[in-house]
Amino acid sequence: GGGKSAASAEAERKPGKRHSSDSDLSPLRQGSSGGGGGTKQATGKSAAPGGRTRHDSDSDLSPPRQQAEEPERMSSGLKAGLVRGSDLKEEAAQVRAERRAAVMAAPDEQTGRGAATVYRNREGARVTREEWVDQQQKKRRKKVSDYPEQELEWGGGVKQKYSAEAEKAEVERIAAQPFARFEPDEKYMAELKDRQDWNDPMRKFQEDEEETRGAADGAAPRVSKPKCPHAPWPNRFNIPPGYRWDGKVRGTDFEKRWLETKNHRECVDKERWKYEMEEM
Repeated sequence: GGGKSAASAEAERKPGKRHSSDSDLSPLRQGSSGGGGGTKQATGKSAAPGGRTRHDSDSDLSPPRQQAEEPERMSSGLKAGLVRGSDLKEEAAQVRAERRAAVMAAPDEQTGRGAATVYRNREGARVTREEWVDQQQKKRRKKVSDYPEQELEWGGGVKQKYSAEAEKAEVERIAAQPFARFEPDEKYMAELKDRQDWNDPMRKFQEDEEETRGAADGAAPRVSKPKCPHAPWPNRFNIPPGYRWDGKVRGTDFEKRWLETKNHRECVDKERWKYEMEEM
């Protein structure tokens, strides 16, 4: 009985016979031996005096380190997100250089380098360069014939020149008339007939008569646009309101105050002139 108890106690004291909880999870290290009290064990632990184990810092159970992820890039090839101006400038220059190198390395069939110019007419068919030049010259000659050479002066065009000539002719016609005019002439009567008042009750009948006369003469009927039934408020430019206006002024009365100020100034000037004439 005494011999068996001594053998069991000696077996318990042997360090090589002890099993750790994580011995099957760690592979064997190179240069390690299974026996010996002072050597590292297969579990990645080293025996220390007193029966306690010491853990190494480079255990194989540590997770792998995360590698740096590739930064997100936009469709242009530049980095997305907040980027410094200097980095963005350098990166843009690098992207342009890479694109230029890719274009230079591409074959001529893809880039069109050195290809001949294709000329087409108005229908889209291919023509030679001589035919295309001839068509352009014809178009230029036609344009010049439509608009002959004219003498244009500074500060005006063709319409302004015609308006000035018509105004000059009208002034000459009025100057040829006698100073005392007792009866209005035909032109003045036509001007009075063409003048329309907003409160004229016969204006609608006159417009209908003109439309009927134009249709009888064979001319294209004039399309009558809708007009506002309400009287327009006075404004600086005499712009009539739209036909959808309901007659209520929703502005700031700036036009009204502007006209009142103008009329008041004219009235004051007129009164001053009368007062000065009375003193004389």
